[in-house]
Amino acid sequence: MSDPLETARETALSTVVTGVRFPFCAMNAAGSAASAEEVRALRRSRTGAFVLKTVTVHPFVHPGFRALHNPGFDKLLPLVRDLAAVDERPIVASIAGATVEEFGLLAKAFADAGAAVIEANLADPWVAAMLAPFESEAVMRELGKRIAASGRPCWVKLPERVPVAYSPLVTVLLDAGVGGVVAHPEFHGFEKLLLEAPAPIDVVVCGGMTTGFEIATAMRKGAKAVQVDTALRAEGPGVFARLEREMRRLGDQP
Repeated sequence: MSDPLETARETALSTVVTGVRFPFCAMNAAGSAASAEEVRALRRSRTGAFVLKTVTVHPFVHPGFRALHNPGFDKLLPLVRDLAAVDERPIVASIAGATVEEFGLLAKAFADAGAAVIEANLADPWVAAMLAPFESEAVMRELGKRIAASGRPCWVKLPERVPVAYSPLVTVLLDAGVGGVVAHPEFHGFEKLLLEAPAPIDVVVCGGMTTGFEIATAMRKGAKAVQVDTALRAEGPGVFARLEREMRRLGDQP
């Protein structure tokens, strides 16, 4: 028989974002596990999900946008199928495109392969240069509809400084079928967004979270989950066990 107290603790550490359950509220950030080997290594960790490196339709190499270098989406589809077959934790596919059509193609391909969530990376400078999604509500609305048509819950990853007001942005995203955003942890990021959002939208905080206390604080302020980048690169997959222990200790305090 399970221990009711232990079950309660597990429930406190888990979360639900856009209808998808994550067994732990902390997961890796897109790009923090760049290769298939690094993603597979996360299976031995306590991460709440597997967030893939941001990929494009075609292999991408550009001296001005090195952070987006990737082998093309088709190289990651077998990894998604393999992970989905052996691990129950959600797979988050991070995608980038030069057109809304490319975003739609990528979203459907990863959804069909077994990804649980589609994350449209609008924070990448190449996407801003090619698509400029924040300059047109019509473009943002169409992009949202294209990725939502995949049938999977969708998130939009926002840049550190969002060049439009949050209220109309959230309205457009929700109307298009996008239920979540990935935002920076500073006040002007997720806290300001939550204050100005005209309707509830799930927020995942990404960047700067290195301790269980910081994660717990973000969750207390309204975040649904946290993506870990710097700490994972520094410590490796074991960072999630440390973060979990720290959050458990916080929960044990009177």
